[in-house]
Amino acid sequence: MPFAESMTSLAKALHAALRARFGRGVAGYVVRELDDGEHAGMRASFVLYEYWEIDFVYDRGAFGFSIPFRNSDVPVMRGPQAGQSIEDLDGILAELQEKVLSRIPDKYLQTWEAP
Repeated sequence: MPFAESMTSLAKALHAALRARFGRGVAGYVVRELDDGEHAGMRASFVLYEYWEIDFVYDRGAFGFSIPFRNSDVPVMRGPQAGQSIEDLDGILAELQEKVLSRIPDKYLQTWEAP
């Protein structure tokens, strides 16, 4: 079943893909909203490398990752890009990993032995 038809499936697949990609570097995965109805969408949050909290939003085919702050958020990645689909979670998370790692000091990352 495509994720666009089941937000529950997307929530489970995202959690599994995060664990596979980031291992011990991901924590605190929480689904904040989930709607399998007419307006299919979901919101989830997690922490990467005990450094950045990341918010994920999916809304009728569009998705994005951002770093929340008190009064705003900073987009880290928006999708889909040309030729990209939410079905390709591994590719999406590889791009997210690259973008997140560039926002974390190297000295801190050495303790994580991040790829």
